[in-house]
Amino acid sequence: MALTNRKEFNSLMSDVSVRVGYSAVTKIESALTSAKSAVYFALMLIISLVMFSSPSFAQGSNSLPAIAAQTKPSVVGVGVYNPLSAPRYQLLGTGFVVRSSATKSIIATNHHVVNGKAYDPDKAQISVHVGEGKKARFYTAKLIAQDERADVAIIEIDAVLPALTLSDSDYNAPAGSQIMLSGLPIGSVLGLFKAIHIGYVSAFVPQAIPQKNASQLSIEMIKRLRNPLYVYQLDVTAYPGNSGSPVIETATGKVVAIINSVLVKSTRENVLSDPSGISYAIPVSEIHKLLKQTRQ
Repeated sequence: MALTNRKEFNSLMSDVSVRVGYSAVTKIESALTSAKSAVYFALMLIISLVMFSSPSFAQGSNSLPAIAAQTKPSVVGVGVYNPLSAPRYQLLGTGFVVRSSATKSIIATNHHVVNGKAYDPDKAQISVHVGEGKKARFYTAKLIAQDERADVAIIEIDAVLPALTLSDSDYNAPAGSQIMLSGLPIGSVLGLFKAIHIGYVSAFVPQAIPQKNASQLSIEMIKRLRNPLYVYQLDVTAYPGNSGSPVIETATGKVVAIINSVLVKSTRENVLSDPSGISYAIPVSEIHKLLKQTRQ
Protein backbone atom coordinates (compact mmCIF):
# COMPACT_ATOMS: atom_id res chain seq x y z
CA MET A 1 0.00 0.00 0.00
CA ALA A 2 1.46 3.32 -1.03
CA LEU A 3 1.18 6.27 1.21
CA THR A 4 -0.58 9.02 -0.69
CA ASN A 5 0.61 11.88 1.42
CA ARG A 6 2.60 12.85 4.46
CA LYS A 7 -0.58 13.17 6.59
CA GLU A 8 -1.38 9.49 6.15
CA PHE A 9 2.25 8.56 6.85
CA ASN A 10 2.31 10.52 10.13
CA SER A 11 -1.00 8.96 11.20
CA LEU A 12 0.34 5.44 10.58
CA MET A 13 3.57 6.09 12.50
CA SER A 14 1.60 7.49 15.43
CA ASP A 15 -0.53 4.34 15.58
CA VAL A 16 2.58 2.14 15.50
CA SER A 17 4.17 4.14 18.36
CA VAL A 18 1.07 3.77 20.50
CA ARG A 19 0.97 0.02 19.94
CA VAL A 20 4.67 -0.40 20.70
CA GLY A 21 4.44 1.82 23.79
CA TYR A 22 1.42 -0.06 25.12
CA SER A 23 3.19 -3.39 24.68
CA ALA A 24 6.28 -2.13 26.53
CA VAL A 25 4.22 -0.77 29.42
CA THR A 26 2.34 -4.06 29.72
CA LYS A 27 5.60 -6.00 29.94
CA ILE A 28 6.99 -3.62 32.57
CA GLU A 29 3.83 -3.91 34.68
CA SER A 30 3.97 -7.70 34.44
CA ALA A 31 7.61 -7.71 35.55
CA LEU A 32 6.83 -5.43 38.51
CA THR A 33 3.95 -7.68 39.56
CA SER A 34 6.24 -10.75 39.49
CA ALA A 35 8.89 -8.90 41.51
CA LYS A 36 6.34 -7.86 44.12
CA SER A 37 5.14 -11.45 44.45
CA ALA A 38 8.70 -12.70 44.93
CA VAL A 39 9.43 -10.07 47.60
CA TYR A 40 6.15 -10.88 49.41
CA PHE A 41 6.95 -14.63 49.39
CA ALA A 42 10.47 -13.99 50.71
CA LEU A 43 9.14 -11.79 53.53
CA MET A 44 6.55 -14.41 54.55
CA LEU A 45 9.25 -17.10 54.58
CA ILE A 46 11.51 -14.99 56.82
CA ILE A 47 8.64 -14.19 59.23
CA SER A 48 7.69 -17.89 59.46
CA LEU A 49 11.27 -18.93 60.21
CA VAL A 50 11.57 -16.31 62.95
CA MET A 51 8.26 -17.32 64.56
CA PHE A 52 8.90 -21.06 64.61
CA SER A 53 12.46 -20.74 65.90
CA SER A 54 11.75 -18.21 68.66
CA PRO A 55 11.77 -19.29 72.38
CA SER A 56 8.24 -17.98 72.85
CA PHE A 57 6.93 -20.37 70.21
CA ALA A 58 8.97 -23.21 71.73
CA GLN A 59 7.14 -22.63 75.02
CA GLY A 60 3.79 -23.18 73.36
CA SER A 61 1.48 -26.02 74.28
CA ASN A 62 2.58 -28.03 71.22
CA SER A 63 6.00 -28.61 72.78
CA LEU A 64 4.73 -29.79 76.17
CA PRO A 65 3.77 -33.37 75.15
CA ALA A 66 7.24 -33.84 73.66
CA ILE A 67 8.95 -32.62 76.84
CA ALA A 68 6.71 -34.84 78.99
CA ALA A 69 7.48 -37.89 76.84
CA GLN A 70 11.23 -37.25 76.97
CA THR A 71 11.15 -36.74 80.75
CA LYS A 72 9.06 -39.74 81.72
CA PRO A 73 11.69 -42.53 81.39
CA SER A 74 14.07 -40.63 83.69
CA VAL A 75 11.58 -40.10 86.54
CA VAL A 76 11.33 -42.80 89.22
CA GLY A 77 9.54 -43.50 92.47
CA VAL A 78 11.60 -43.56 95.67
CA GLY A 79 10.56 -45.37 98.83
CA VAL A 80 11.48 -48.10 101.27
CA TYR A 81 11.19 -51.87 101.08
CA ASN A 82 10.70 -53.83 104.28
CA PRO A 83 9.87 -57.56 103.89
CA LEU A 84 8.42 -57.65 107.41
CA SER A 85 5.96 -54.76 106.98
CA ALA A 86 2.62 -54.51 105.26
CA PRO A 87 2.73 -53.28 102.59
CA ARG A 88 6.30 -54.31 101.97
CA TYR A 89 6.96 -51.35 99.67
CA GLN A 90 6.07 -47.82 100.70
CA LEU A 91 6.39 -45.01 98.15
CA LEU A 92 7.68 -41.83 99.79
CA GLY A 93 8.55 -39.51 96.94
CA THR A 94 9.98 -39.02 93.48
CA GLY A 95 13.48 -38.96 92.03
CA PHE A 96 15.06 -38.41 88.63
CA VAL A 97 18.18 -39.63 86.89
CA VAL A 98 20.94 -37.02 86.66
CA ARG A 99 23.78 -39.21 85.43
CA SER A 100 24.18 -42.73 84.05
CA SER A 101 27.00 -45.06 83.09
CA ALA A 102 27.23 -48.42 81.38
CA THR A 103 25.89 -50.21 84.47
CA LYS A 104 24.47 -47.65 86.93
CA SER A 105 22.15 -44.67 87.24
CA ILE A 106 22.65 -41.74 89.64
CA ILE A 107 19.37 -40.32 90.98
CA ALA A 108 18.54 -37.06 92.76
CA THR A 109 15.76 -36.90 95.36
CA ASN A 110 14.98 -35.16 98.68
CA HIS A 111 16.96 -35.92 101.82
CA HIS A 112 13.77 -36.33 103.85
CA VAL A 113 12.47 -38.94 101.37
CA VAL A 114 15.34 -41.35 102.11
CA ASN A 115 15.81 -40.40 105.78
CA GLY A 116 12.23 -40.25 107.02
CA LYS A 117 10.53 -42.12 109.85
CA ALA A 118 9.57 -44.97 107.51
CA TYR A 119 13.20 -45.79 106.81
CA ASP A 120 14.93 -48.03 109.32
CA PRO A 121 18.34 -49.05 107.91
CA ASP A 122 18.38 -52.14 110.13
CA LYS A 123 15.11 -53.46 108.71
CA ALA A 124 14.45 -51.73 105.41
CA GLN A 125 16.17 -50.78 102.19
CA ILE A 126 15.87 -47.70 100.01
CA SER A 127 14.00 -48.88 96.95
CA VAL A 128 13.46 -47.32 93.55
CA HIS A 129 10.68 -48.30 91.20
CA VAL A 130 11.12 -47.82 87.47
CA GLY A 131 8.30 -47.87 84.92
CA GLU A 132 4.58 -47.80 85.58
CA GLY A 133 1.73 -50.06 86.61
CA LYS A 134 2.27 -53.79 86.19
CA LYS A 135 5.47 -53.16 84.22
CA ALA A 136 7.19 -51.49 87.18
CA ARG A 137 10.54 -52.90 88.26
CA PHE A 138 12.10 -52.42 91.69
CA TYR A 139 15.77 -51.85 92.47
CA THR A 140 17.63 -51.56 95.76
CA ALA A 141 19.30 -48.14 96.01
CA LYS A 142 22.47 -47.03 97.71
CA LEU A 143 22.74 -43.60 99.36
CA ILE A 144 26.00 -42.01 98.13
CA ALA A 145 25.65 -38.29 99.04
CA GLN A 146 23.27 -36.06 100.99
CA ASP A 147 22.79 -32.53 102.28
CA GLU A 148 20.26 -32.14 105.08
CA ARG A 149 20.33 -28.32 104.94
CA ALA A 150 19.38 -28.23 101.25
CA ASP A 151 17.25 -31.39 101.65
CA VAL A 152 18.88 -33.07 98.67
CA ALA A 153 20.19 -36.63 98.40
CA ILE A 154 21.91 -38.65 95.69
CA ILE A 155 21.25 -42.38 95.38
CA GLU A 156 22.50 -45.05 92.99
CA ILE A 157 20.93 -48.13 91.40
CA ASP A 158 22.29 -50.97 89.24
CA ALA A 159 20.22 -50.14 86.18
CA VAL A 160 20.78 -47.97 83.13
CA LEU A 161 18.22 -45.20 82.61
CA PRO A 162 18.35 -42.03 80.49
CA ALA A 163 19.50 -38.94 82.39
CA LEU A 164 17.82 -35.55 82.33
CA THR A 165 19.90 -32.52 81.43
CA LEU A 166 20.63 -30.14 84.31
CA SER A 167 20.90 -26.40 83.77
CA ASP A 168 24.20 -24.74 84.65
CA SER A 169 25.01 -24.41 88.33
CA ASP A 170 24.86 -20.61 88.25
CA TYR A 171 21.63 -20.36 86.23
CA ASN A 172 18.40 -19.11 87.83
CA ALA A 173 15.19 -19.27 85.79
CA PRO A 174 13.63 -15.77 85.78
CA ALA A 175 10.17 -15.01 87.17
CA GLY A 176 7.52 -15.77 84.55
CA SER A 177 9.34 -18.80 83.12
CA GLN A 178 7.03 -21.70 82.31
CA ILE A 179 7.93 -24.90 84.15
CA MET A 180 6.82 -28.54 84.23
CA LEU A 181 6.84 -30.97 87.17
CA SER A 182 6.91 -34.71 86.64
CA GLY A 183 6.36 -37.12 89.49
CA LEU A 184 4.05 -39.37 91.48
CA PRO A 185 1.48 -37.15 93.27
CA ILE A 186 -0.28 -38.65 96.32
CA GLY A 187 2.12 -41.59 96.10
CA SER A 188 0.70 -45.06 95.55
CA VAL A 189 -2.85 -43.91 96.42
CA LEU A 190 -3.35 -42.91 92.78
CA GLY A 191 -1.30 -45.82 91.48
CA LEU A 192 2.31 -45.91 90.38
CA PHE A 193 1.75 -43.69 87.37
CA LYS A 194 3.67 -40.51 86.60
CA ALA A 195 1.85 -37.24 86.13
CA ILE A 196 2.90 -33.78 84.99
CA HIS A 197 1.87 -30.35 86.28
CA ILE A 198 2.40 -27.05 84.44
CA GLY A 199 3.08 -23.74 86.17
CA TYR A 200 5.37 -20.73 86.35
CA VAL A 201 8.27 -19.38 88.37
CA SER A 202 6.85 -16.70 90.69
CA ALA A 203 10.00 -15.57 92.50
CA PHE A 204 13.42 -16.52 93.82
CA VAL A 205 13.19 -16.08 97.59
CA PRO A 206 15.06 -16.88 100.84
CA GLN A 207 14.02 -20.16 102.42
CA ALA A 208 13.25 -18.54 105.79
CA ILE A 209 11.81 -15.09 106.51
CA PRO A 210 12.01 -12.99 109.73
CA GLN A 211 9.06 -13.30 112.12
CA LYS A 212 7.22 -10.56 114.04
CA ASN A 213 8.12 -11.94 117.44
CA ALA A 214 10.50 -14.46 118.99
CA SER A 215 7.72 -16.89 119.89
CA GLN A 216 7.28 -17.67 116.19
CA LEU A 217 10.94 -18.59 115.75
CA SER A 218 12.19 -22.15 115.95
CA ILE A 219 15.80 -23.28 116.33
CA GLU A 220 15.72 -24.50 112.75
CA MET A 221 14.45 -21.14 111.50
CA ILE A 222 17.16 -19.24 113.41
CA LYS A 223 19.81 -21.42 111.75
CA ARG A 224 18.37 -20.78 108.32
CA LEU A 225 17.98 -17.03 108.87
CA ARG A 226 21.71 -16.82 109.63
CA ASN A 227 22.62 -18.60 106.42
CA PRO A 228 19.60 -18.42 104.09
CA LEU A 229 19.18 -20.77 101.17
CA TYR A 230 17.37 -19.19 98.21
CA VAL A 231 14.62 -21.26 96.60
CA TYR A 232 12.11 -21.02 93.79
CA GLN A 233 8.56 -20.01 94.64
CA LEU A 234 6.29 -21.64 92.07
CA ASP A 235 2.78 -20.98 90.83
CA VAL A 236 1.90 -24.66 90.64
CA THR A 237 0.47 -27.22 93.05
CA ALA A 238 2.80 -29.98 94.24
CA TYR A 239 1.25 -32.86 96.19
CA PRO A 240 2.67 -35.34 98.70
CA GLY A 241 4.63 -37.76 96.57
CA ASN A 242 5.96 -34.93 94.38
CA SER A 243 8.87 -34.36 96.76
CA GLY A 244 11.99 -34.91 94.68
CA SER A 245 10.28 -34.20 91.35
CA PRO A 246 12.31 -32.41 88.69
CA VAL A 247 11.32 -28.85 87.81
CA ILE A 248 11.90 -28.45 84.08
CA GLU A 249 12.02 -25.11 82.28
CA THR A 250 9.95 -25.73 79.14
CA ALA A 251 11.87 -23.18 77.06
CA THR A 252 15.10 -25.19 77.39
CA GLY A 253 13.95 -28.66 78.48
CA LYS A 254 16.52 -28.56 81.30
CA VAL A 255 16.07 -29.23 85.02
CA VAL A 256 16.36 -25.98 87.01
CA ALA A 257 15.27 -27.23 90.45
CA ILE A 258 13.98 -30.11 92.58
CA ILE A 259 10.59 -29.91 94.32
CA ASN A 260 10.56 -29.65 98.11
CA SER A 261 7.20 -29.64 99.88
CA VAL A 262 8.31 -30.24 103.46
CA LEU A 263 11.43 -28.35 104.50
CA VAL A 264 10.62 -24.99 102.91
CA LYS A 265 7.02 -24.85 104.06
CA SER A 266 8.10 -25.49 107.64
CA THR A 267 10.15 -22.30 107.55
CA ARG A 268 8.34 -19.91 105.18
CA GLU A 269 4.75 -20.82 106.09
CA ASN A 270 5.00 -22.01 109.67
CA VAL A 271 2.83 -19.15 110.99
CA LEU A 272 -0.05 -19.88 108.59
CA SER A 273 -2.99 -21.76 110.09
CA ASP A 274 -3.99 -22.82 106.56
CA PRO A 275 -0.88 -23.39 104.44
CA SER A 276 -1.01 -21.87 100.95
CA GLY A 277 -1.06 -23.73 97.67
CA ILE A 278 2.32 -22.25 96.77
CA SER A 279 5.05 -24.76 95.95
CA TYR A 280 8.79 -24.42 96.45
CA ALA A 281 11.85 -25.96 94.82
CA ILE A 282 15.54 -26.18 95.62
CA PRO A 283 17.78 -24.79 92.81
CA VAL A 284 19.76 -27.25 90.73
CA SER A 285 23.03 -25.75 92.02
CA GLU A 286 22.59 -27.86 95.19
CA ILE A 287 22.46 -31.03 93.07
CA HIS A 288 25.62 -29.98 91.25
CA LYS A 289 27.39 -29.63 94.63
CA LEU A 290 26.51 -33.18 95.66
CA LEU A 291 27.44 -34.61 92.27
CA LYS A 292 30.83 -32.99 92.61
CA GLN A 293 31.27 -34.82 95.92
CA THR A 294 30.53 -38.16 94.28
CA ARG A 295 33.33 -37.61 91.76
CA GLN A 296 35.95 -36.99 94.46
